[in-house]
Amino acid sequence: MNNDKVKFKYLMNLWKSLPDYPTEEDIIYELSSYMVKDGRSSGEFTTQTFNSVFGRGWMETKHAEVIQNMLDSGIFIESENSKPDRIKYILNETPIYSK
Repeated sequence: MNNDKVKFKYLMNLWKSLPDYPTEEDIIYELSSYMVKDGRSSGEFTTQTFNSVFGRGWMETKHAEVIQNMLDSGIFIESENSKPDRIKYILNETPIYSK
């Protein structure tokens, strides 16, 4: 992850205290950060990954609504490595700080 391209709110660890948290951008940042730390260079993740990133109760928070919108709008797309019993997703577009 290129810290020179990461937004100030993330570098200062402020984004979770902002009134509109979580935004799509926040979800992407947290998911990307988690995957880097977890060594997932393929960028693939499942809905189970959200339990690790946001905690087991994420489905009862605003995160669920934002993530569903991201799936519906094509920000998260199904990976070619997906299987019917285990759907894998990737980001449709690589974040600028990951390049």
